[in-house]
Amino acid sequence: MIFTPQEIIQDSLTHFKEEQAKARREEVRKSLDYYSGSLTHQYIEDYFKSDAFQEIPHYNTNIVKKFVNRMSKIYTIGAKRNVTKKYDEMTEKKNARMKQMERMTRLIGTCATYVMFDEEEQKFDYRPIYYFEPYFGDNPYKPEAIVYPMMHGHAEIGDTEQLKYAYWDSKRCIKFDENGDVFEEVEHNLGVLPFVFTHREEQLDSFFVEGATDLVSANEHINITMTEMQLGLRFQMFGQPVVTGLISDNSNVRAGSDEILTLPEGSNYNIVAPQGNVRDVIENIKWQIELVALNNHLFVTFAQSGGEVPSGISLMIKDLERHEDFMDDKELYRQYENDFYKVEYALSQINSLGLPDPKRFKVDFSEVEYPMTTQDKIMLSEYQLKHNLTTEAKIMADENKDLSVEQAQKIIEENKDVNSASLPEESVEEVEDVRQDSE
Repeated sequence: MIFTPQEIIQDSLTHFKEEQAKARREEVRKSLDYYSGSLTHQYIEDYFKSDAFQEIPHYNTNIVKKFVNRMSKIYTIGAKRNVTKKYDEMTEKKNARMKQMERMTRLIGTCATYVMFDEEEQKFDYRPIYYFEPYFGDNPYKPEAIVYPMMHGHAEIGDTEQLKYAYWDSKRCIKFDENGDVFEEVEHNLGVLPFVFTHREEQLDSFFVEGATDLVSANEHINITMTEMQLGLRFQMFGQPVVTGLISDNSNVRAGSDEILTLPEGSNYNIVAPQGNVRDVIENIKWQIELVALNNHLFVTFAQSGGEVPSGISLMIKDLERHEDFMDDKELYRQYENDFYKVEYALSQINSLGLPDPKRFKVDFSEVEYPMTTQDKIMLSEYQLKHNLTTEAKIMADENKDLSVEQAQKIIEENKDVNSASLPEESVEEVEDVRQDSE
């Protein structure tokens, strides 16, 4: 059968895309495994003989999750959106979902988040999608459709149900099985794709962005090194027994401390100390961790006794590069917040929720707070109050994130009434005079 040039080109491009998609799925799965700390033994088994794990279990440490969580500061600190009180009630899950989205974006590089509206609870919800294929129109950086595998509602051993997929664009949703048979099609008519695509950093030459592969690679090397060290300790902790002059036909006999080992005349039994230095291995692992932390603008401190507690200023100086990254991330996630609100607004139009126009949407990301002494906090608060940079209610709301400014103001007024009632009349007059002077 002779193929035309167009058919050959189309076939090669399809094969190339399939290989790329497969490689990305494997990379995402590996990153998720190392983040969760599960099934990581499968990635180091090929570096050891099969019987090695009959002597010891594989070593499993998890630096990926700790580093990824530490680098993801935007929603760990918090964000406030200036929309309406009704919107705040409908998005009470948003910061928690966004925290997970930011971490997964940091881990796998590019993440898709499905924005939905729960009509029963009357609340927005957000679900990250890790495995997906985007489809583009004229803009190669803005998908117009998405296909992703749907998770089963349950995961039983006897579940033989075929894997299902979902297709979404700006007008409809189609669900189909792995054979391509459609079993559900819905016209949602939102006018927008109800997914927001977030990237670890600005895209370079493709839609997908590289994830935390350096952390995964370092974690893998550490697991290999630690497993190797544990094998060495297993066999050579008390030295390696060596026998010379023993006839090779004789079987080697293992004897405990309460048994006598009989050797032929002329043979010699010794215990040779291992050449490897455990402390050097540990220092090498520490160096690997410090290097990957430095490359990500982080610093690590290993457990040790003694030393002074670092001040807030010293921490700020050490964290300067990471703080610059945080400021860059704020601008990036400000764009994503606007993208999320555009989808929420489209859902609002369909469900008659009455949200204001996206042009009025504003978001304020909280700043990183470094530790301060009690005296420094008092001096800063007094300075801000003196120059009308804040209010007592705002200070109280900042200290207690569960309180709104209105609630804090109400508590302060109640406390003032209680304190005034418990003071002598002369003291009340003095307090009023001081208050009037300050005003």
